[in-house]
Amino acid sequence: MNLPEAILVTCATGNQGRGVVCRCLDAGYRVHAYVRDTRSPEAQQLAQLGAYLVGGDLNDAETLHSAAQDVDAVFHADLWTGDWRGDVERSAKVVDAARASLRVNYMFLSTAIKTGQHESFPGWGPDYPMRRYWLNKHAIEQRVRNAGFERWTIVRPGHFLQNLTMPGSAISFPGFVDDAILRVSWWPETRLPWVDAADVGLVVAAALADPERYDRAEVALAVEALTIEQLANKMSKALGTRVSVHYQSDAEVEQAVKQGSPVPASHRWANEVPGAEAAGQLSHLSPRRVDSFLAANASQIRP
Repeated sequence: MNLPEAILVTCATGNQGRGVVCRCLDAGYRVHAYVRDTRSPEAQQLAQLGAYLVGGDLNDAETLHSAAQDVDAVFHADLWTGDWRGDVERSAKVVDAARASLRVNYMFLSTAIKTGQHESFPGWGPDYPMRRYWLNKHAIEQRVRNAGFERWTIVRPGHFLQNLTMPGSAISFPGFVDDAILRVSWWPETRLPWVDAADVGLVVAAALADPERYDRAEVALAVEALTIEQLANKMSKALGTRVSVHYQSDAEVEQAVKQGSPVPASHRWANEVPGAEAAGQLSHLSPRRVDSFLAANASQIRP
């Protein structure tokens, strides 16, 4: 099989997609960036870097099939929007379009750390709070494995550092921009595997250059495993202001759940399902360190 020359990147203006676009362009590959609006500032920035813009929606199977005809590889990040059925259907359309192409021979999928291990999670069952999330992730991984691609690689990132920046931090850490307090239901001893979402691009570019090494690999991606206190200390240094941690009481967690927040369930999951072992597994790719990310993005984090 010849080495890929061109890659289609879906959700190309997102944190993961943009990282894949940039890393692949830097490595000399032709990149087709699949975006909802080719005229948006974010899309135009990719075009200025050298990406070829393809306008389309993930619900549009016909456009996806057309976009997959001119590339050797496809990257897709399976995103969570809360629309469980729609999420898995959109991801399936991307995989099916890639498989139908006569040219695509390499499929990349990004899901989440611990995907496929859901049945071992404490309390797993019909009423598990994140049940649909994990079943969707597992289903789309299975679709990639069973589709018949010559090569495939699955990337499973840890907690994205972008959750510390606005606007995402308003959901992940409500109130932080007002008082520099991280309100969490993680345990003090829980070590979270953090990663810059853009570093998914490191894995994709490395796999395109050395497909034998990454073919049929399921790659956990994290750079450092930190307790929330350790993270707060790093944030304090980067922001030049004290960042503190508030561990939420059961009553506070219950109130957040009643208000529809998905955060308590994800924190509970991280407490019960250790993921620290993922940190450093891909150190040879030199993923961005936490301190570097915080320093570079302080203006988007600073309360």
